[in-house]
Amino acid sequence: MSRRTDSTVCSLVKTIIPAEFRTMENYSDMKLDDNFIGGKQLGAPKTVLIHVTFLKLGEINTLKEQFEADVLIRTKWREPSLDRREATVKHTTNEIEFSGFWSPRIFVDNCIGDFKETSSKALEYNENGEAYLVERKRVKGWFIETLELWDFPFDVQDLSVTIMSDTPSTEVDLVEDPEEIHRIYKQSFVDEQEWLLYKCIESEKKELLKDRADPTVRRSALTVKCRAARRPAYFLYNMFLVTFLIAVLAFVTFAVEPNLVQNRLQLSFTLVLTAVAFKFVLNQSLPKISYLTYLDKYILATLIVLAIVCFWHGGQTLISDRQSAKFKDQIALIIFAGIYLVYNAQFLVGIILGPCKKRREMKKKEEEYINTVKKQSITRKMLMLRRKKHSANKKNLTLKNEHLSSPLNPANPASV
Repeated sequence: MSRRTDSTVCSLVKTIIPAEFRTMENYSDMKLDDNFIGGKQLGAPKTVLIHVTFLKLGEINTLKEQFEADVLIRTKWREPSLDRREATVKHTTNEIEFSGFWSPRIFVDNCIGDFKETSSKALEYNENGEAYLVERKRVKGWFIETLELWDFPFDVQDLSVTIMSDTPSTEVDLVEDPEEIHRIYKQSFVDEQEWLLYKCIESEKKELLKDRADPTVRRSALTVKCRAARRPAYFLYNMFLVTFLIAVLAFVTFAVEPNLVQNRLQLSFTLVLTAVAFKFVLNQSLPKISYLTYLDKYILATLIVLAIVCFWHGGQTLISDRQSAKFKDQIALIIFAGIYLVYNAQFLVGIILGPCKKRREMKKKEEEYINTVKKQSITRKMLMLRRKKHSANKKNLTLKNEHLSSPLNPANPASV
């Protein structure tokens, strides 16, 4: 199939979507350059528009740092050889052999294991008669994601899909579709009991080195990510609260007489072993990370308090005066308990100012995203009404011209 050598520039409609949901600062200046003529690169890379829809989100596996998802990826690029140059020239999807045309060769980079992939192609025209090839690719499987667990169990995680082209970035430029906003179906989220899924979706444009044959070749990539916040209630009741009670029980050992050191140490060591068992249970629900989470810090702080109490009880044997030992024992109880209460207050304030602040920001972004979707929907309806009105006016004008040029019209000079 032969292709025409002339190139057509398609100016895009200005979008109302805020900058925080876009990867380019000004989409009104973005152009689709037809730089691939006859399969050859003539200049700047060809622009390919990307739109992602999260059809379904399944389990989020914190231990393996993976999540299950069903994603629909819509890619769109210009094909000037199929433009409607005349009103009589029309192309339909069934008439076209898509294998004969250029393709960006899109794939998902962070999809692992056995996954299902289906794709279909279609031909679309804009109101100016300019042709676009559209590929819809549906990918279902497990996606790898490096989780940031600093704030565990109050963390907010990115669930991202990295879309790449098998063509170098010098030939292909992957960008968001400015006329479409990425979407997610929240009602199909499976892991709702453990996670809170936000509706807002953001993206990030990258260039990655993914060619093993030539490590210097860069690939254009677009990372589209939604976010989910962990519901911390389970860990608050079963980890934080129980650990707090274990630490409080350590202070109850001061009720035993100071001279009965063996009884005090026996109770304290039992509490230490209980706290260590809780730490092992926590390690089974987290990957092997090289930093401390919020829950790790809290359990370690409790172990330190228990260790200090054990050392104090052991040091009681060095005090011979019983009256002096009893007074010092009371002072030590007040100091240890005060330090632990201050630590808990500081820990609570840190959670409010840290992870909870991020959740409030995500809630605000979600509200802005919902308002953006509503505005975009209204704008589309107005644009459709305007197009229908324009089409009706054009039809009426055509009928009027036909009536004026008709031989049966008395006003037509040709009818005289």
